[in-house]
Amino acid sequence: MAELKAMPATEGYGGWKNQLENITAPTPWKGVSLRALMDLVGGSGSVTVVASDGYGATLSADQAGGSVNTYDAATGQATSGVAVKVIIAYAKGGAALSSGEGPLRLAFVTSENNQVTDSDMWVKKVVELRVN
Repeated sequence: MAELKAMPATEGYGGWKNQLENITAPTPWKGVSLRALMDLVGGSGSVTVVASDGYGATLSADQAGGSVNTYDAATGQATSGVAVKVIIAYAKGGAALSSGEGPLRLAFVTSENNQVTDSDMWVKKVVELRVN
């Protein structure tokens, strides 16, 4: 954790929309750019993010770079042209992640607090990154 916190931090607002169309409002997140972590190991392809319970999400190179679906946080309607940053988050709302989410979580953040992304990629309790 100390090594992650020593890296340049990325901050933004992120929330999600689940398959039932329920929206979790954007909240401030802070962490390390997923792309920066991939670059450290020479990875430019896809990456699989694995949780402590074995759940995993594989992101293509484009998704890892922020090319994901976005939705208006108020209406749930699809939006376009939104710059998304993908981070391995260690803080939410200015505090360390709770034990139910962390200590690390995959998060998708933007500079404005009016966008959300698909919930299935928000991996909590991250323990491993497999760069493909």
